[in-house]
Amino acid sequence: MNQPILSKKKANAVSNGVFLVGIAILIFTDAWWPGIILVLWATIASRQYLSGRWYYAIITTFVLGGLFFISIYRPAFNILVPIVLLIAGLFLIFRELYYSKDTNGEEKSEEIREDADIDE
Repeated sequence: MNQPILSKKKANAVSNGVFLVGIAILIFTDAWWPGIILVLWATIASRQYLSGRWYYAIITTFVLGGLFFISIYRPAFNILVPIVLLIAGLFLIFRELYYSKDTNGEEKSEEIREDADIDE
């Protein structure tokens, strides 16, 4: 994980401020739908980015940006659904191959055996 830009308390305060500003803009413009999606995106993504979780901020951007796109342009779902499934599948494969540690327990078992041999 990256280093946080702000403390958790400050990141929450800033993102709450972003939320209030977004709601105020929605009230002024009377554009509740799909504007609320953008307000939620700005709130969640700013909190994640400021607390050093930029990877999750990018995922939030794709998910809520996709919802915004769907609500604005209303694409054909026989094209959209396979694309979404393809992207989700590639994301899962990429995440498991490059970012997750192997959790089969062999390394941990070996460490435990080595610790037990040293102590005896």
